[in-house]
Amino acid sequence: VLLTFVGYALIGFVDDYLIIKRHNNKGLTEKQKLLMQLLISLVFFYLFMISGNEPLLWIHTLHIKIDIGWLYGLFILFVLLASSNAVNLTDGLDGLAGGLSAIAYLTFGIIAFGTGWLEGYETIGIFCFLLFGSILGFLIFNVSPAKVFMGDTGSLCLGATLGAIAILTRHELLLVLIGIVFVMETISCILQRYYYKLTHKRLFPMAPIHHTFEKKGWNERDIVKLFWIIGLVGSMLALAFGVWL
Repeated sequence: VLLTFVGYALIGFVDDYLIIKRHNNKGLTEKQKLLMQLLISLVFFYLFMISGNEPLLWIHTLHIKIDIGWLYGLFILFVLLASSNAVNLTDGLDGLAGGLSAIAYLTFGIIAFGTGWLEGYETIGIFCFLLFGSILGFLIFNVSPAKVFMGDTGSLCLGATLGAIAILTRHELLLVLIGIVFVMETISCILQRYYYKLTHKRLFPMAPIHHTFEKKGWNERDIVKLFWIIGLVGSMLALAFGVWL
């Protein structure tokens, strides 16, 4: 987890540093970011497998374990890359990504302690709660009007670490519920991009989807509150499925 946190934070730091140094929005290219993310994700997968973990996809509610073999490696890469970039896309309004990340880490902390059979669950749970507390402290200065911004340094590492914790707690599928807003934001960007390529028209006034609400005249704080509520509902559903059922 620490490897993922620090590794992705360094990627974000380099990107932010280049943007500041060049006085424009040109940091790392998409290919450079992707290659660096893949490298760290591959190291995570290697350490995960040599630690004795099996390539199993768990559906806890149904008490099902599916052995997907080498495909689990691709699945891990997808989870880490998708979660890191999803949080990065969501970081477009003051307090939005930070608040949603705080909710997500609190939820995974509860899940980690609820999964008492998992080796190292206490460490994972404590780490989640530490991040939750740290993000709350950051949010004091990040909510509108923001005085401090997380940049790619924060968004990439928080997203990737969220994915890593989902993998280590064997609750990867619950990440979709816990990070429901991150999923919405990402899907809106994908749909916008491919719809425009096919029709040369925009499906949404602007993507990610939170910008569409801005275009419709919503107040920034109201959008953030709405998305926080959606994230909280998703996390509560995840707790119901992941811990008590």
